[in-house]
Amino acid sequence: MERVFDFRAQQSTSRRATALFVLLFAVLTAVVGGAIGAAVAIVFTYRNDAIRIDEYEPGVALFLGLLACGVIIVIAWMRFASFGGDGSRVARTLGGEQIYETTADADEKRYFNIVEEMAIASAMPRPAAFVMREEDGINAFAAGANPERAAVAVTRGALTRLSREELTGVVAHEFSHIANRDSRLNMRLMGMVFGLVVLWVAGRSMLQIFRFAGRGSGSRSRGNGGKAIAIIMIVALALAVFGFLGMIAGRLLQSAVSRRREYLADATAVQLTRDPVGLAAALKRIGSESHGSRVRNAHAAEARHMYFANASGSISSFGGMLATHPPLVRRITALDPHFDPLTDPIWLGRAPRYEDKAADDAGPVPEASSSAGPWG
Repeated sequence: MERVFDFRAQQSTSRRATALFVLLFAVLTAVVGGAIGAAVAIVFTYRNDAIRIDEYEPGVALFLGLLACGVIIVIAWMRFASFGGDGSRVARTLGGEQIYETTADADEKRYFNIVEEMAIASAMPRPAAFVMREEDGINAFAAGANPERAAVAVTRGALTRLSREELTGVVAHEFSHIANRDSRLNMRLMGMVFGLVVLWVAGRSMLQIFRFAGRGSGSRSRGNGGKAIAIIMIVALALAVFGFLGMIAGRLLQSAVSRRREYLADATAVQLTRDPVGLAAALKRIGSESHGSRVRNAHAAEARHMYFANASGSISSFGGMLATHPPLVRRITALDPHFDPLTDPIWLGRAPRYEDKAADDAGPVPEASSSAGPWG
């Protein structure tokens, strides 16, 4: 029996995986906070140049652990609040220029009409439409804390290289991110990672300060002053070590959540369009193009989780665990179970592109007159 794309099963799987990863993120925050609290509580038992573990107070460790968790959460909330929820502002920061229904460009008009169609299909307000005119790669993104303040942007490469069905699949994918509140979730996860980064930076900065201060301390490092410095240095070391480990683990979880949300957005896009072929073809175009999905904007790296496909063009370390997007082949295979990268004409770059068809429709280029110079 022929296999078909089951978007409901994909949605259910992706949502369960996302919930698990978010729960793990909460557990990670508790573990890091608890480890810091326990380490600092042990330092408080320091007596006469020795650790008195028999004087260890679990209540103090619990209090300090909750305090560390509170600091992480407050920093994360402040970072999240600083992002704001205006999708148009984010789009402009990433090099987008807003277009309107009155645009005279045929490709932009086609894109604007697709945005309107997807707004109707998804029963959402029409987001602001942006084009990244300086980007040749095939990519797109959606931004905004809610549908009322959302924006959708596509690159010029997507406009000129994708057919209407392919571009519709890409736009539907971005609408899915808006409908699934992925932008808000990603901002919250970014805030949590930032909270862990702050702990690491604070601990590392304290160690550097005491390292330089200790060089000229001489005999003053002995006695009560030296004891206080030793305690503070141990606290700084705990912040640096557990903050660093938490930051790495947090980024791994953030990337895992982002990859699952991409699968969810693909599935929801098929639910909106009832056409997995167009979206799969758009992903195949990225694999066949020399520009791929690369985005050159200076802010692309920090917003890489927001894009339709990998915007950096580089391969992530840790065996791909830090990648924010699943491999193209896996996404395509999920949409098209019969996909074979060895024979697929689109993937191999043998299928006609939209821009080639548009050039053919425009007719042959008129020949230059015999009096024309070498540059016409």
